[in-house]
Amino acid sequence: MPELTPGRRRALKRTAAILTGLGTAVGIGYAGSRPSAALEADDRFLAEDVRVERNDGELDAVTIEPTFELAWADFGGGVETVEMTVSAALEGEGGFDVLFDAPVTDGAVTVDGNGFDRTDGTATIALDRFDLTATGSAVTLGDFGGDLAPGASKTTGVELTIRIDVVGAQSETVTTVETASFGVTVHNPEGETSTVGRANTDAT
Repeated sequence: MPELTPGRRRALKRTAAILTGLGTAVGIGYAGSRPSAALEADDRFLAEDVRVERNDGELDAVTIEPTFELAWADFGGGVETVEMTVSAALEGEGGFDVLFDAPVTDGAVTVDGNGFDRTDGTATIALDRFDLTATGSAVTLGDFGGDLAPGASKTTGVELTIRIDVVGAQSETVTTVETASFGVTVHNPEGETSTVGRANTDAT
Protein backbone atom coordinates (compact mmCIF):
# COMPACT_ATOMS: atom_id res chain seq x y z
CA MET A 1 0.00 0.00 0.00
CA PRO A 2 -0.21 1.79 -0.36
CA GLU A 3 9.35 13.16 4.59
CA LEU A 4 8.08 16.14 5.67
CA THR A 5 8.33 19.94 5.81
CA PRO A 6 5.65 21.91 7.66
CA GLY A 7 3.63 24.28 5.52
CA ARG A 8 4.16 22.58 2.19
CA ARG A 9 1.78 20.91 -0.18
CA ARG A 10 2.94 17.84 -1.91
CA ALA A 11 1.71 14.96 -3.97
CA LEU A 12 3.36 11.61 -3.59
CA LYS A 13 3.61 8.90 -6.15
CA ARG A 14 3.65 6.40 -3.26
CA THR A 15 1.38 5.23 -0.80
CA ALA A 16 -5.98 10.30 3.15
CA ALA A 17 -8.45 16.70 4.85
CA ILE A 18 -8.70 18.07 8.03
CA LEU A 19 -8.18 17.87 6.17
CA THR A 20 -9.62 18.00 2.79
CA GLY A 21 -8.25 16.25 -0.20
CA LEU A 22 -8.86 16.76 -3.87
CA GLY A 23 -7.83 13.97 -6.13
CA THR A 24 -6.79 13.14 -9.59
CA ALA A 25 -5.46 10.01 -11.07
CA VAL A 26 -4.97 8.84 -14.59
CA GLY A 27 -7.42 6.04 -15.15
CA ILE A 28 -6.11 2.61 -15.92
CA GLY A 29 -8.10 2.54 -19.13
CA TYR A 30 -8.00 1.06 -22.58
CA ALA A 31 -6.99 2.15 -26.05
CA GLY A 32 -9.46 3.55 -28.53
CA SER A 33 -13.04 3.83 -27.37
CA ARG A 34 -12.75 1.33 -24.53
CA PRO A 35 -14.16 2.49 -21.18
CA SER A 36 -12.05 4.88 -19.14
CA ALA A 37 -12.37 6.73 -15.86
CA ALA A 38 -10.28 9.26 -13.94
CA LEU A 39 -10.25 11.26 -10.76
CA GLU A 40 -9.67 14.84 -11.80
CA ALA A 41 -8.37 17.95 -10.01
CA ASP A 42 -5.18 19.52 -11.31
CA ASP A 43 -3.60 16.11 -11.85
CA ARG A 44 -2.94 15.69 -8.14
CA PHE A 45 -4.37 14.35 -4.94
CA LEU A 46 -3.63 17.09 -2.41
CA ALA A 47 -3.56 17.13 1.36
CA GLU A 48 -2.52 20.20 3.34
CA ASP A 49 -0.26 20.14 6.38
CA VAL A 50 -1.89 21.02 9.68
CA ARG A 51 -0.49 22.55 12.87
CA VAL A 52 -2.06 22.75 16.29
CA GLU A 53 -0.91 24.25 19.58
CA ARG A 54 -1.86 22.44 22.75
CA ASN A 55 -0.42 23.06 26.21
CA ASP A 56 -0.68 19.39 27.03
CA GLY A 57 0.86 18.35 23.70
CA GLU A 58 -2.05 16.04 23.04
CA LEU A 59 -4.57 15.79 20.18
CA ASP A 60 -8.22 14.86 20.29
CA ALA A 61 -8.56 13.83 16.65
CA VAL A 62 -7.04 14.05 13.17
CA THR A 63 -9.80 14.27 10.59
CA ILE A 64 -10.22 14.27 6.84
CA GLU A 65 -13.12 15.19 4.55
CA PRO A 66 -12.10 14.16 1.01
CA THR A 67 -13.73 15.52 -2.14
CA PHE A 68 -13.08 14.11 -5.62
CA GLU A 69 -14.12 14.79 -9.20
CA LEU A 70 -14.82 11.58 -11.12
CA ALA A 71 -15.09 11.50 -14.91
CA TRP A 72 -15.91 8.47 -17.06
CA ALA A 73 -16.26 7.81 -20.77
CA ASP A 74 -17.49 5.07 -23.11
CA PHE A 75 -19.38 3.06 -20.51
CA GLY A 76 -22.11 1.39 -22.55
CA GLY A 77 -25.29 1.49 -20.51
CA GLY A 78 -23.68 3.81 -17.97
CA VAL A 79 -22.04 3.11 -14.65
CA GLU A 80 -23.46 0.37 -12.50
CA THR A 81 -21.47 0.89 -9.30
CA VAL A 82 -18.64 3.04 -7.95
CA GLU A 83 -16.70 1.48 -5.11
CA MET A 84 -14.40 3.69 -3.02
CA THR A 85 -11.62 2.76 -0.59
CA VAL A 86 -9.72 5.29 1.52
CA SER A 87 -6.84 4.20 3.74
CA ALA A 88 -4.22 5.87 5.93
CA ALA A 89 -0.74 4.98 7.15
CA LEU A 90 2.11 6.66 8.99
CA GLU A 91 5.02 7.62 6.74
CA GLY A 92 7.86 5.16 7.03
CA GLU A 93 5.82 2.67 9.05
CA GLY A 94 4.31 -0.63 8.07
CA GLY A 95 0.59 -1.29 8.17
CA PHE A 96 -2.40 0.84 7.29
CA ASP A 97 -5.98 1.43 8.36
CA VAL A 98 -8.91 1.25 5.96
CA LEU A 99 -10.97 4.33 6.75
CA PHE A 100 -13.74 3.85 4.21
CA ASP A 101 -14.62 0.93 1.96
CA ALA A 102 -18.08 1.03 0.43
CA PRO A 103 -20.08 2.02 -2.67
CA VAL A 104 -20.62 5.74 -3.16
CA THR A 105 -24.30 5.09 -2.47
CA ASP A 106 -23.32 4.71 1.19
CA GLY A 107 -24.91 7.27 3.47
CA ALA A 108 -21.50 8.76 4.32
CA VAL A 109 -21.01 9.87 0.70
CA THR A 110 -22.63 12.71 -1.26
CA VAL A 111 -22.66 12.45 -5.05
CA ASP A 112 -23.52 15.39 -7.31
CA GLY A 113 -23.39 15.02 -11.09
CA ASN A 114 -25.27 14.30 -14.27
CA GLY A 115 -26.19 10.70 -13.50
CA PHE A 116 -24.44 7.36 -13.55
CA ASP A 117 -26.78 6.14 -16.28
CA ARG A 118 -24.85 8.12 -18.92
CA THR A 119 -22.24 6.66 -21.23
CA ASP A 120 -20.01 9.66 -20.51
CA GLY A 121 -20.32 11.79 -17.41
CA THR A 122 -18.86 13.45 -14.35
CA ALA A 123 -19.66 13.43 -10.67
CA THR A 124 -18.43 15.17 -7.54
CA ILE A 125 -17.95 12.71 -4.70
CA ALA A 126 -17.70 14.06 -1.15
CA LEU A 127 -17.20 11.98 1.97
CA ASP A 128 -18.33 12.98 5.42
CA ARG A 129 -15.61 14.14 7.81
CA PHE A 130 -14.18 11.32 9.87
CA ASP A 131 -11.35 10.77 12.35
CA LEU A 132 -8.51 8.74 10.90
CA THR A 133 -7.23 7.90 14.40
CA ALA A 134 -10.48 6.19 15.36
CA THR A 135 -10.12 3.18 13.07
CA GLY A 136 -7.62 0.38 13.48
CA SER A 137 -4.17 0.50 15.07
CA ALA A 138 -1.86 1.77 12.31
CA VAL A 139 -2.70 5.46 12.94
CA THR A 140 -3.65 6.37 16.50
CA LEU A 141 -3.73 9.49 18.67
CA GLY A 142 -0.64 8.18 20.45
CA ASP A 143 1.35 8.65 17.25
CA PHE A 144 0.91 12.45 17.35
CA GLY A 145 2.40 14.82 19.90
CA GLY A 146 2.39 13.20 23.28
CA ASP A 147 4.40 14.28 26.29
CA LEU A 148 6.05 17.33 24.71
CA ALA A 149 8.26 19.64 26.74
CA PRO A 150 7.30 23.34 26.80
CA GLY A 151 8.35 24.93 23.52
CA ALA A 152 8.76 21.57 21.77
CA SER A 153 7.05 20.41 18.57
CA LYS A 154 6.54 17.08 16.87
CA THR A 155 5.61 16.53 13.23
CA THR A 156 4.15 13.22 12.09
CA GLY A 157 3.69 12.32 8.44
CA VAL A 158 0.50 10.63 7.25
CA GLU A 159 0.02 8.91 3.91
CA LEU A 160 -3.43 8.65 2.35
CA THR A 161 -4.50 6.37 -0.48
CA ILE A 162 -7.72 6.61 -2.49
CA ARG A 163 -8.92 3.85 -4.79
CA ILE A 164 -12.06 4.00 -6.91
CA ASP A 165 -13.38 1.05 -8.90
CA VAL A 166 -15.89 2.03 -11.59
CA VAL A 167 -18.00 -0.87 -12.86
CA GLY A 168 -20.16 -0.40 -15.93
CA ALA A 169 -23.55 -1.85 -16.75
CA GLN A 170 -21.83 -4.08 -19.30
CA SER A 171 -19.32 -5.36 -16.72
CA GLU A 172 -16.58 -2.91 -17.73
CA THR A 173 -14.25 -2.20 -14.82
CA VAL A 174 -11.74 0.64 -14.51
CA THR A 175 -9.67 1.31 -11.39
CA THR A 176 -7.96 4.56 -10.39
CA VAL A 177 -5.55 4.89 -7.48
CA GLU A 178 -3.88 8.03 -6.11
CA THR A 179 -1.91 8.87 -2.99
CA ALA A 180 -0.89 11.94 -1.01
CA SER A 181 0.75 12.85 2.27
CA PHE A 182 0.43 15.59 4.86
CA GLY A 183 2.13 16.51 8.11
CA VAL A 184 0.50 16.95 11.49
CA THR A 185 2.54 19.23 13.76
CA VAL A 186 1.73 19.46 17.46
CA HIS A 187 3.38 22.33 19.36
CA ASN A 188 3.41 22.76 23.12
CA PRO A 189 3.90 26.53 23.65
CA GLU A 190 6.02 27.75 26.54
CA GLY A 191 4.11 29.22 29.44
CA GLU A 192 3.80 33.00 29.67
CA THR A 193 2.69 35.32 32.44
CA SER A 194 1.74 38.96 32.62
CA THR A 195 0.73 41.24 35.46
CA VAL A 196 -1.59 44.22 35.32
CA GLY A 197 -2.49 46.17 38.45
CA ARG A 198 -2.98 49.53 40.13
CA ALA A 199 -1.35 50.80 43.32
CA ASN A 200 -4.34 52.96 44.21
CA THR A 201 -2.05 55.39 46.04
CA ASP A 202 -3.27 58.18 48.28
CA ALA A 203 -1.98 60.63 50.92
CA THR A 204 -3.82 62.53 53.62
